[in-house]
Amino acid sequence: MTEIKGNFNIQAEEVIIGQNVTIQDGVSISGIYDKPCRRVVIGDNCFIGKETLILTPEFTIGDFGTIHKKTRISGAQACRIGHNFWIDQNCVMNCADLLTVGNNVGIGAYSQLWTHIKYGDVLEGCRFNSTKPMTLEDDVWFVGHCVVSPIVARHKSVAMLGSVVTKDMEANHVYGGCPAVDLTAKIGAPYVERTVDEKRSLMEAQKRLFFETTPDDADQIEIVTTFPTQRDGEVTYFNVSTRTYTKRGTEVEVAFMKHLLPLHKFTPSA
Repeated sequence: MTEIKGNFNIQAEEVIIGQNVTIQDGVSISGIYDKPCRRVVIGDNCFIGKETLILTPEFTIGDFGTIHKKTRISGAQACRIGHNFWIDQNCVMNCADLLTVGNNVGIGAYSQLWTHIKYGDVLEGCRFNSTKPMTLEDDVWFVGHCVVSPIVARHKSVAMLGSVVTKDMEANHVYGGCPAVDLTAKIGAPYVERTVDEKRSLMEAQKRLFFETTPDDADQIEIVTTFPTQRDGEVTYFNVSTRTYTKRGTEVEVAFMKHLLPLHKFTPSA
């Protein structure tokens, strides 16, 4: 068992922590029932805020993940989170069953995600006693104060502030209310189609903005529509067609990624 202590505590059989990770005071990561996790993986450039509690047999999160203070992630099954995750303070992520979160997912403050319903006395005939996996695909966004039952949220789906989500969310649809209903026909889809040229133009503008004060470093970042066959080992390429980049972990690359987030999201290329 690996046990890492500072002003935070991690107890796990295997611990992998990436570069430039910030774990604030009072964070505790372990398994449930005072057991160590089997595995904890925290990607590069992640942030875990004060007094966050993670109690699960397996916890993984990709690069540039942000978990704000006093969030609770707990349950008997694994919690697996992709890159560029962001969750605001005082949220609950329950993993009584498997909780799978894709890339670029955002969860607003005071939201609750539940994979089970359990408390009523089944001996007395309570009908509500079940667990079910939850899957949030890429680019899902719960705006804030949302309560979510064990659903599948398809990519680019959005639940508006205060939604109580009890049914699966379709791709690029927007939901709201209690219980949440599909509002897409009324207010429009959350995402519009952009051409590759439009994406490249937007990214070139972000690059110019970022390098206004350090133009000499601009040749370390290149915006492309396809990765070149022969790549310069001193350059990080951002491919707007695939939303991926050639991760090198340089100081300029990390700073540029932080400049882009949360409104422009890229994941490492395979």
